Amino acid sequence: MWYGNDAVYFACTSGGKAKRGQIWRLGPDGLSLFVEPNDPGLIDNADNLTVTPWGDVVVCEDGSGEQFLVGITPEGGIYKVARNAVSESELAGVTFSPDGSTLFVNIQHDGLTLAVTGPWV
Repeated sequence: MWYGNDAVYFACTSGGKAKRGQIWRLGPDGLSLFVEPNDPGLIDNADNLTVTPWGDVVVCEDGSGEQFLVGITPEGGIYKVARNAVSESELAGVTFSPDGSTLFVNIQHDGLTLAVTGPWV
């Protein structure tokens, strides 16, 4: 889970009708379902996540096959950020440096940490 945009966002990796994952938002107005795509082509088992410096949510997938970092706009638009081109291991621990210039993400079973520099906005 991650705090940003005046809310806490958290993933339910196998939640939803298709058991492909959900992202929930707990804010001043209460708990609400942020996204539940039910389509592994959009998000395949949402897992770790972070809120970006510009307000989008970035999610690590924990599904089968190719693993992506997926962005979600505050309005619920979904887009691919990056793909694990090294292996089929899940991406994990996504976060940004304090100044927002560098995205860090781990490739779990390969034991790699990647640092991707922007500009991001």
